[in-house]
Amino acid sequence: MVKVGVLGATGMVGQRFIQLLDNHPDFEVTALAASSRSAGKRYEDATTWYLDSEMPESVKDIVVCETNPDDMDNDVDIVFSSLPTEFAAKVEKEFAQDYVVASNASAHRMKKNIPLVIPEVNPEYLDMIDAQQKENGWDGFIVTNPNCSTIALTLTLKPIVD
Repeated sequence: MVKVGVLGATGMVGQRFIQLLDNHPDFEVTALAASSRSAGKRYEDATTWYLDSEMPESVKDIVVCETNPDDMDNDVDIVFSSLPTEFAAKVEKEFAQDYVVASNASAHRMKKNIPLVIPEVNPEYLDMIDAQQKENGWDGFIVTNPNCSTIALTLTLKPIVD
């Protein structure tokens, strides 16, 4: 089981990550990070749940930590980041020193050695990870995705290109 943390867990995109990861056979959400306003509270108490589905039972009692790698004391294998771009630009690099960071933010898109990946289209871009780790001295790494409209367009055009 891959242990997962969600950065920006109280926001709409963070909630969608949690919803998609709930009951996933390969992932278990073990850490949730948000702003200092939410830190120290149970997720259920820190969050106004915006989605149509119910908040998953599995996350309600997780105590939210601040969005800081030192505060994420759980054994986490990967963090999914739904942070605002300005904040992600700094914080994701700090997390990448020790964690795998899958970012939904635009902060690191198009940067040297940071793969911009749609797994069904260009998984070979993940080969950049070794160079990213070596250049930065990180044990972890950052991988990003394009924005949602680009993903949808690219997935539909891929069969035509092939």
